[in-house]
This record gives sequence, structure tokens and C-alpha cells, in this order.
Amino acid sequence: MRRLKPEKHAAALLYLRRALKEPEKAKEILVTHEADAAAQLDGCSDLDRLNAWIERHLNDTGWKRLQNALNQRRCSTKLQRLSLKKSTYAALTKLAKERRMTINETVEHLLQSYEAKTLVTQNTLVTHPATDSTETEDVSEEMLIWMMARSSGSDA
Repeated sequence: MRRLKPEKHAAALLYLRRALKEPEKAKEILVTHEADAAAQLDGCSDLDRLNAWIERHLNDTGWKRLQNALNQRRCSTKLQRLSLKKSTYAALTKLAKERRMTINETVEHLLQSYEAKTLVTQNTLVTHPATDSTETEDVSEEMLIWMMARSSGSDA
């Protein structure tokens, strides 16, 4: 028996209403092709009625799609979308692969590096120059990528 959790009631109703507005999608997810299925859905103001509607009208494909949509919605609540130029995205991807990090981890690392350097310059602390030239190149590369991300208009 298919049962939704109470916290998923509103999101499930929203998803199902949208799906039923598209005739092709409705045919794919409904067991019954009753014209009044959408009208019956509007009467599902509580969880028990919605679960009964799902049992009566939704096929296995529709149930799986509903569950996927609800899970995707739950997972994406902590995410913020952002647009980058293709060249910026490619540079971040390359850097992330080199460092064996995700793009998100790479951006966080670059921001932390930038903040640490800003604190050093604001407090006018004198740091010892890097003895290794690759360390200097890494810092320069990080700053370049950070500047590219900022210039693309994608302020986080």
C-alpha cells in the first residue's frame, strides 16, 4: 500500500496537479483515464483522501515519479543555483579534478583562501614569502579562478 508522509502532502498535491495539466504526462502516470481524476484530486484536502486518490488513480510509474520529485525537492532545499560562463565552469571543473574535490568544495576552498588573505592584509601582518614557486603559482591560480567567478556576475 502506498502511503505519503504528512509533511509531503502539500508538495505531492502540487506535483500531481501540475502533472495532470499535461495530457501526455497524465496518460503516463494514471491507471484510470477518468476525466474527473483532476477534479477528485482537488478534493484531497487531507492526507487520507490524497492517499486514497493515489491508490485509486496512480500507476507504478506515477508513484515512482512522485517519490522522485518529492525526494529531489527535499534534497535541493539546501542548494542555491548559480550561472557561470562556460569558460569559468571549465576552469573550476579542471581545478576540482586536479585537487580531487567537487566543484562546490573547490569554490569553498578558494573563498576561504581569499578570506584568509584579506584578513592578513587588513591586519597588516607580514608573512614570509613562499619558498616554493609552485605554492605561489597555486595561490595565483586560485585567485585567478576566484576573480573569473566574480566577474561572471555569479555572486553567491
